[in-house]
Amino acid sequence: MWKVISSKMFWLYAVAIFAVLAIFSFAQIGARNSVELKQLPVAVVNASGDQQSKKIVSQLKDKFSDSDAQLKLINVKKESSLKQGFTDKKYYGALVIDKDFDKSLTSQQNYLKGLVIQSKTKDMPEQAIAANDQLKAQVAGAKAMTKTLPSQAKIRVIANQGMNSQASSVVTTALPKISNALSDGMSQKMQGALKENNVTLSTAQWQVINDPIKVSTQIKNKLPNKSVSGMAPMLLVVLSWLSSLIASILLWREHKKHAENGRFTLSTINSQMVTGIVMSVVASLTIYFFAHTLFGVPVPDTGSFLLLLIFNIFIFYLLQTCILNWAGFAGWPILILIMLLSMGVVSYPKEMLSPFFLNGIYSWTPLRFAIDLFTNNLYISGSSATSATDYIVLSSIGVVAVVLIYLSSLLKRKEK
Repeated sequence: MWKVISSKMFWLYAVAIFAVLAIFSFAQIGARNSVELKQLPVAVVNASGDQQSKKIVSQLKDKFSDSDAQLKLINVKKESSLKQGFTDKKYYGALVIDKDFDKSLTSQQNYLKGLVIQSKTKDMPEQAIAANDQLKAQVAGAKAMTKTLPSQAKIRVIANQGMNSQASSVVTTALPKISNALSDGMSQKMQGALKENNVTLSTAQWQVINDPIKVSTQIKNKLPNKSVSGMAPMLLVVLSWLSSLIASILLWREHKKHAENGRFTLSTINSQMVTGIVMSVVASLTIYFFAHTLFGVPVPDTGSFLLLLIFNIFIFYLLQTCILNWAGFAGWPILILIMLLSMGVVSYPKEMLSPFFLNGIYSWTPLRFAIDLFTNNLYISGSSATSATDYIVLSSIGVVAVVLIYLSSLLKRKEK
């Protein structure tokens, strides 16, 4: 027993365990523990544009003016621009002030004013009212103002759910809460005026006074059922990475057996390419079978989905094979490290990451581009323009990997 404990290998194993746990803790716990919700871009559309709605927008902007605020409000002139903004993933959500918002608030205030006048004059003799022209005009005006029950002013909260389910939850919680707080503030003022003047209300009247602003919530790019709570893109990328990792290691070992004098020839590398493509197709069909056929994950278009799977798996295969060809099996920990570091950050919106993890991991990991592609494919229709950048980046990684793989034919190493 003491011989093992006193040996150098025992302590090397202890250091190895420490290193692995340190990296895993840093990648998984550290990244998640540093997540902070701030500056999520949200569009604000003021379709009314009059004084009261402008004042509300100004109040909202003041509330979120701090750099650590949860939301970042962005003015958008027309509601019609939101659709493209959601497709391009510019906004996690939107707050839309209805075109009749100011008109509705004004009618509520006039209605309240009319109720107060009626309450004050209800016990006055008709002769006294008729004899006073000013009072007569007020009573006539009050009657006109209370003739029709005013409508509630409307605010709509729109969440771009497909962009990120976590951010969508924030939008559908924070914006309605703020809007309802505005409504409650107005309601308390109106109720105070009514109580002061002993005005009683019917049920219909009370509904408007109690909720002067009606807040409704809409979902754009809605996540379908069985979408694993919006986590399907990340899980698909994990499966793609793991399948390509297994394929790259097995094929690298198999081709290494046929290496001439410890060197991968062009013929051997060509074989790595062809067998890699075949394995990518096999892995893609397998993932599709389990994810969609067996577990029912919705796939809008089977053809484009399978091509996307094949593309990502093959790019990952090229990257991994490149490292294996140059570093041998010693490069395997690098591939595991890339996955561990990436998984801690890619499931969150980039706005929620600390600068350290944003710049130190998120900025370079290829997995985030793959997740973006799957998000577009599964949840956001018409997003081909935003996918172009992801394809360019991943394709560039693939091209560089291919060049380096072929250059590895110049590398000579001893057979093991």
